Amino acid sequence: MLSIGEFSRVTEITVKALRLYHEKGILVPDTVDASSGYRYYGSQSVARAATVKRLKDMGFSLDEIRVILEECREDGEIVARVERKLAEIEKSLHQYNEMKKTLAMFLHGAEAQRMKVAPGVVIEDLPDQLICGLRFRGKYQDVGSKIGVVYRSCARVAAGRPFSLYYDGEFKENGADIEICVPIKKKVAAAGIDCRMLPGGRAATIVHRGPYATLGRSYQKLFEHCSDEGLRTVLPIREEYIKAPDSSSAAIPRTI
Repeated sequence: MLSIGEFSRVTEITVKALRLYHEKGILVPDTVDASSGYRYYGSQSVARAATVKRLKDMGFSLDEIRVILEECREDGEIVARVERKLAEIEKSLHQYNEMKKTLAMFLHGAEAQRMKVAPGVVIEDLPDQLICGLRFRGKYQDVGSKIGVVYRSCARVAAGRPFSLYYDGEFKENGADIEICVPIKKKVAAAGIDCRMLPGGRAATIVHRGPYATLGRSYQKLFEHCSDEGLRTVLPIREEYIKAPDSSSAAIPRTI
């Protein structure tokens, strides 16, 4: 049997941590002297201590470690818990990367404040246009990949910049009703792609220059102009892309 000091040296776990593990039922001594309260550990506890250290190094909390040691009887069961933890970490990394992008855009705000937006709203008459369209429900971040899908179907007959039609009258985090459109010279047959003549009409337009994170400011100018001029807007809203919709570049919001 090893005293707590000896066990601490063997396992490279501090005495303070060993006492905490005892209290939480994670690493219980084999015996405790009734008169002195001294803790003593056997050889099997050394192996358990090594498992505790490994799990802790993998990012498991003490409560998670206690549950694993209580419920897992086979190595395969522990492996399954580790795989689940890895998936959680990967999800967290993705979330932190998205937060990093948001923070970077915020720090870019000083430049965004000086963002050059077109002088004002321009009223245009848009002609009818032959398009290939792909309508879906999803997130606004999906637009870039969906443009690629449409282009693969009509690249040889493409005749203009891609644009999106937004059929919702409000912002949606999920399930947004969006159609990706690419102007074409002639109709093509492709699964899931709708080739048709898109009606034109009178549109209030504005060119947005700057990060897509600040696109709302251009929409604000657009809607305020329509309100001031007594113009009634109808759905869908068009958003034409001068550059890729996942870059810090330009778009042309149009409301017809």
